[in-house]
Amino acid sequence: MSSQEPPGAAAPVVEAARGGNEGRANIGRPPNTNDGTNGATNLQEPSSTASNGHSESHYEGVSSPNRMPPDSPSLSQPQPEQLKPPTRAETHRMLESLQIDDSAAYPRRHHKKNNTIDGLERNQSIVVERVGFLKRKWLAFWRQIVKPAFPEAIQDIRILLGLSALKERIRKDIMDPAIFPEVEKIAYVRRGIDLCPEEQLFLSKRKERVRLSFAKYAGLDPDQVHPDDVPIVAYGGSGGGFRAMIGCLAYGKAFEKAGLWDCLAYIAGVSGSCWSIAAYYTIGRGSMQTVIDHCKKRFSPYHPLSGDAIRTILSAPGGARATLGPLIQKHKSGLNTVAMDLYSVFTTGWIFFQDDPADHPGGKARREVAGYQRTWHKYSSVREFTDEGAQPMPIMTAIRHERPAKHWAGKDRPFAEPEHADGFAPDALDAWYQWYEMTPYEVGCDEISAWVPTWGFGRPFSEGKSTMQLPEQSLALLLGLATSAPAAPLANYLDTISRSLPVGIVSDSAHKLARFFTRCWGEEGTEEFQNHHPLHACHEHNFMFHYTPVAQGGERPPGLENAPRVQLIDSGLDNNCPTYVLLHPERKADVIINMDASSDVQKDSFQDRVDQIGSRRGLKFTRRHDIKPGTDAGDPDRFKGLYAQIYDGVPCERPRMVVDSYGHTVSNPPAPVFPQDCSMIYMPLLPNARAVPDFDPSTTKFSGSYNLVWTPDQVDMLVKVCEANFEDGKDVIRQVMLEAWQRKKAAREAREAETAGVGS
Repeated sequence: MSSQEPPGAAAPVVEAARGGNEGRANIGRPPNTNDGTNGATNLQEPSSTASNGHSESHYEGVSSPNRMPPDSPSLSQPQPEQLKPPTRAETHRMLESLQIDDSAAYPRRHHKKNNTIDGLERNQSIVVERVGFLKRKWLAFWRQIVKPAFPEAIQDIRILLGLSALKERIRKDIMDPAIFPEVEKIAYVRRGIDLCPEEQLFLSKRKERVRLSFAKYAGLDPDQVHPDDVPIVAYGGSGGGFRAMIGCLAYGKAFEKAGLWDCLAYIAGVSGSCWSIAAYYTIGRGSMQTVIDHCKKRFSPYHPLSGDAIRTILSAPGGARATLGPLIQKHKSGLNTVAMDLYSVFTTGWIFFQDDPADHPGGKARREVAGYQRTWHKYSSVREFTDEGAQPMPIMTAIRHERPAKHWAGKDRPFAEPEHADGFAPDALDAWYQWYEMTPYEVGCDEISAWVPTWGFGRPFSEGKSTMQLPEQSLALLLGLATSAPAAPLANYLDTISRSLPVGIVSDSAHKLARFFTRCWGEEGTEEFQNHHPLHACHEHNFMFHYTPVAQGGERPPGLENAPRVQLIDSGLDNNCPTYVLLHPERKADVIINMDASSDVQKDSFQDRVDQIGSRRGLKFTRRHDIKPGTDAGDPDRFKGLYAQIYDGVPCERPRMVVDSYGHTVSNPPAPVFPQDCSMIYMPLLPNARAVPDFDPSTTKFSGSYNLVWTPDQVDMLVKVCEANFEDGKDVIRQVMLEAWQRKKAAREAREAETAGVGS
């Protein structure tokens, strides 16, 4: 308050303070008291009137007795009708209990009216002292009553007050090439089935490194291993929430210890395993153990979407910027923010959050927020591990729900036929899923033969190039697409519920109800209902929008090119292993090691799952050994021979009809075929009683797919089981890799012999 304001200007503050104390006075008191005040007692400082007629000062003590120190004057004594003004000593004791200096409480109790210059200055000094007293009283009330009573609310207020400034700062920064160099580049759509030049270069450099590692792992003389004979090996992690994330990390740690990790060319993930992949290349800096240790610290006590977790992230230095900045950018690009966007940034933000700033006051934000730079973390930064072939290339996955024409309506969903951007028109009567892949180099889909640079994904596109040059979309939003199981179609929820129902009256009643709705709506109406998404998936700009140039007045090809936006969701809704992207025809994988920590384990459904993908790719996978688990639940060797199962894949004719993940016979979705043999090693996350007795990862409550709170001991239990399972299956892996090497070596020698014969 300015010293020029009249004393009465402070009255609203005094009244507000009085009202606030009176409102809080009833807290903790019985409703009926014998003091005649209904439990609310106000102590008032005497009013002394100066010669100018203004009230000099008022004082209200703390109205809640449990807020006063033990030696403070009692506030619960009966009060007479006319309160006598407390003495200066009493006032001093009350102010002392609040740690307030009372030097301004009685600045000048008596003075004569004086209109001289000295007198006016003295009166002005009185006003200033009085205002200072009120300010100190209000600060004491705030610090000793409001803040202790509502600590979380105070923190939330601070966060909210900073958001408006953050929004303006982000809007300026995303146009600054000094912060985001990619804003000076236009992104173009690449067409074709070939690998991008960057991935081809990576593969050639990785092969050189893998040759020596493979020779050591297989026990061969490096001079015997020709570079062309080195098998291309890929590691796939399944979906399954934190169970899959920990499982993918634990098997990866075992790979590192055995020397197998250095033989890998690719690592791909579905759903929860995508968290593992992203964490390994960011906060892990290429160490599985580092990420496992981080999980033991971060996975408890808070749920990623709890108020405590969100408040911690946003209160960290730079946390609000790294977490909410991507949403501000996305909104600026013209997309609406939906609930799944918030799920993306807060879940990933908490999982990757590396430290509590309260433990390191004054620490740098880079140490406290995962991947924090002046920008949020970018997936393309992983290239530091892949450009020279030092690490396997990571592939994250998501799927797009393609539905036939009868399921689409409205401007935002303008499909007239299920055609693709290249004009291919399959005779598809059923909905299916298109697999999109995300690498440090590109985001795209081989089914539509279209790709964009990873740094350009998330921008608006038209006619094959970006129309708004925005920074690269954050890794958190990409992970949100890969782990967005809550945005599944209704059919997925219904199928999960159906499989979970116990056999008997409840199950029979549910199926009778389903048949009743089918009769009422008809098959087409029921199918449309089941394909509906009850929770909106994240909106993303469609880089194929208006791709084909047309003459003025001409019509564009129907289908994907007419949709300005696409929605990508968790690929585990189609298949729990990333087999599809690892069977890209140009990657030519010889061996795929699939770790399965999904709910499919022990249901003997992997053959159906791999047939589903194999049928699309033109491969037939056959299980080499038909081994069944033992019937004695107490036998520690019950699952012997099942920890690493071999499936031999050979090219076959694509069938017209296939069985999808939910047991429905549907038309075979389109996909480029895989041209060669491929061996698959299936490693299900089965119990291992020798490692951890009485623990089944598939059925134990804490290891359920939807549990996102794990204690350190629970993390350790799962890690031990995974490591033991790998030990039981490591000889099978080495055997299959040697077979792949021998197969490639024989094929090369046959080609060379044929060439030599032609030359002679």
